[in-house]
Parts: sequence; C-alpha cells; structure tokens
Amino acid sequence: MITSYPGAIAQLITNLLMNALTHAFAPGVAGTITIRLTRANGRIWLDFADDGRGIPPENLERIFEPFFTTGRDRGGSGLGLHIVYNLVSQTLGGTIRCESEVGRGTRFVVELPAEAGDAGAAG
Repeated sequence: MITSYPGAIAQLITNLLMNALTHAFAPGVAGTITIRLTRANGRIWLDFADDGRGIPPENLERIFEPFFTTGRDRGGSGLGLHIVYNLVSQTLGGTIRCESEVGRGTRFVVELPAEAGDAGAAG
C-alpha cells in the first residue's frame, strides 16, 4: 500500500508503456515488457523493462528532453518521456534513470516515496 497520486502513477506507467510500444519493437516483431514494483524502507521502486531495440548512446542522454523523438514519422511528439520525468521528479517526488543497450532493450528505474508527503526524502 502507498499513499500517493494514483492519476500521476497511472500516467507514468501509461507513458512508459506507449513509449515502449512505439519505439522498442519493429512492426510485427514480438517482445516482452516487464513491470515490477517493490516496496522497502518507505520507498517504492518501479522497474519497467523491455527486450526491444534499445536506445543508441547518443540518444540516451536526451530522452527526457521536451520534443526529442526518433519516432516523429510514427506520430511521436517527443513529450512522453519528458512528461514521465516531470511526473516522477515534480509530482511524485522521486527519481528516474534509464539504462539501455542497442539490441538488448531498455530499462527505466523509478524510485518514489511510499507516502506522498515524504517527497523530500528522495535520494
């Protein structure tokens, strides 16, 4: 159980999922998306991973920038991960990081306070 903002958490997961569906897998290629939640010591960890294409290193450092997208030709606005970053860091008081390797998939690790009032405890 957590005390937080359910709408923000739903949007966080939805945006990560839509981003993976848009970018991680080539059309017609099956893949796996895994979402794990863990709670310990008053913190929540959301681990969101796919086994898709991965993100090239030159793009990885820019993924949270507004309007940065490699999928504009597929309808991408470049706002999905920017919104995710703002939801995590501002609304939910947490942190987010991304790990990726081309050809081996992408992983987002989100750390949040289990109690919305504990946002200042983010590490």
